[in-house]
Amino acid sequence: MHQPHVVILESRRFPDITEQWYNVAVGALTQQGITFSRVTVPHSADLPIALRMLLDTAHPSENTNIRVPDGYLVLGLNYKGDVAEENHHCVWDAVLKLATDAGLPFSSVLVFEKEGNDLSHAATRYVSKIQLAVQSLVNLMMLRHQLLNPPFAAAA
Repeated sequence: MHQPHVVILESRRFPDITEQWYNVAVGALTQQGITFSRVTVPHSADLPIALRMLLDTAHPSENTNIRVPDGYLVLGLNYKGDVAEENHHCVWDAVLKLATDAGLPFSSVLVFEKEGNDLSHAATRYVSKIQLAVQSLVNLMMLRHQLLNPPFAAAA
């Protein structure tokens, strides 16, 4: 089996927070022996478009310069004073639909923070969720590998 590879797609609207989240994700992936690439977008509303573009370019028969990832981890933070909660849910729904339709291992931490003007607590509040999201992604990648290989895979 090749070394698994994950694309971390993140919104950089709140760079101090998402940088900390990214570091937590990288630590968890590295512990599992998983390599990663990083793709960033300015705002969480850009996440569905970026994910669609990544999915469209990650076909080995069409582009041999891009390694097809084994999974995707999406990170993003929205804040009540910055975006409406309904818009946050639209982003979440769009990302989830794209990932589900693609049938590739996917996990995310897309958070809508409602509390106060101080977002500093968001950097540490969601550390366990990021670690759990990475573990969920690893489990889905293992399941996919098992299903695509004997004894589950149909003999050629």
